[in-house]
Amino acid sequence: MPDALTVRLHGADLGRVERGNRTERIRFFVSPEGSPTDVRLTEAFATLAGAEVRSDLASSLFGGYTPEGNQRRALAERHSFDPRDLYATLEQFGSSIAGAVTFHGAAGPRASSAAFEPLSPSDLGTLLRKAVADGDLAVRDDSRSMIQGFQPKVLLTRFTEDGPWLQPHGGAHSTHIVKPQLPSRPSAIHDEHYSHQLTRELGLSSFDSFIGMAGSIPFLAIERFDRHVSGETIELLHQEDMAQALSLDWVDDQAKLQDPREPASARRPSALRIAEAAASLDEDAVELWIRQLTYRILIGDNDGHAKNTGIVHLPGRDTLSDVYDAVPNLYQPERIDWNLALAVDGRFDHRRMSVERIVREADSWRVTSRRRIEAVVQDTIERFARALDAIDASPETTPGMRGGLEWNVARLLAGDEISEPRRS
Repeated sequence: MPDALTVRLHGADLGRVERGNRTERIRFFVSPEGSPTDVRLTEAFATLAGAEVRSDLASSLFGGYTPEGNQRRALAERHSFDPRDLYATLEQFGSSIAGAVTFHGAAGPRASSAAFEPLSPSDLGTLLRKAVADGDLAVRDDSRSMIQGFQPKVLLTRFTEDGPWLQPHGGAHSTHIVKPQLPSRPSAIHDEHYSHQLTRELGLSSFDSFIGMAGSIPFLAIERFDRHVSGETIELLHQEDMAQALSLDWVDDQAKLQDPREPASARRPSALRIAEAAASLDEDAVELWIRQLTYRILIGDNDGHAKNTGIVHLPGRDTLSDVYDAVPNLYQPERIDWNLALAVDGRFDHRRMSVERIVREADSWRVTSRRRIEAVVQDTIERFARALDAIDASPETTPGMRGGLEWNVARLLAGDEISEPRRS
């Protein structure tokens, strides 16, 4: 039998993974006993007992858990394998990824080698500087943790609010994502933290985050929504992002964005395709998607792509995850253009957004009534306005960003297009 990795979901055997006929593909065989839990993987394929899942679907799902871009290339170079080699990536780093799926070689789970190393502020500073320099998640050779995304980050563990930072090794799991301040974008972590404070105020997220210091290095620490900590026990909550649920190409870094040249392409996401996936979840998921889409428009987030919308699979319930990675990017000096990651009512340009466009977009999905859509969009905007009044932006946020958000909400409440954002 060829080399294989055991796939576990919440610690129970789900099946095995073998190399596929192409470097970026794997083969996934469901256990003869079938799924040992009522928590499903994805709507993209059925996990029938003993079946082999289509290689492209399985590769898109499992490949979607790997880091993106420079971080994946840095990890692959460091461990001497092709960054497109999905099997090698899962073999090296699959014992601790996003969600509750894990991958283990012939030696079995690495639970016996799981360990946590206490970090001094100096140690943490060294890890953060390395993350900025290398973009490789600052993992040590025996660490087997990875998470998606482009921004440099370190995966760490903290069991109490005032406890020490710990670096997980072997099969140990992280509880926090820690993002260092970037010299080229010093306000980015503060903008993201402010946005997260707003989502908590709106009830769109429940996890915690804070700005900390490691010596002279500021960082943003974000509690992982796919982990539940009780004492020193870490429970994994299964999740996937919409790029995985829609079976988008895990190798192509642009596949998570809707293509303005081919907006209806099945190889790319759209607000409609995400809505259709949300409609297969619990009864609240579609309205939650409308609120999340409206929120990202309100803050000027041009990075609200398919990988930044998640699904959480809970016992007896599947729904959209909390809002995460929602940043007012259009107010940062290095923005590329005004285009959003997903078109709304056929438009990508953030300046053309209005309540009517959002409502027409959601109405085109044909999954809920126009009257209900209008109520949800209006409620989200009004609650956003109250959140702005309740939460102050720190002096470290991008100059003019807070004024830009006030402009956006005022324009939408007046029934106008957002137009050119005001800068103070």
